[in-house]
Amino acid sequence: MGLVQLGRARLALVLPRHRELLRITKNHELYDLFEAYARESMTLDTLLRELPRREKQVSEHQQTCLDLQAEVVALLARLTERVKPGAV
Repeated sequence: MGLVQLGRARLALVLPRHRELLRITKNHELYDLFEAYARESMTLDTLLRELPRREKQVSEHQQTCLDLQAEVVALLARLTERVKPGAV
């Protein structure tokens, strides 16, 4: 599985209300966010398995994952606004 597909799948798990849009939306900016999320979430997974845990790094990567999730939701909202029928 490529990074874009992995990021899309992981985001679909954490953003269940957006699963359908994540699945059907085609956009290069969105693909970049999928890839970034895949990389960041894999790094976070690795950090969470480490003993002893580096809490500062875990916290930073968790925040980055949340920030990427918010960026994805915002981009999906902008993209769907463009295609709504009757939008001016």
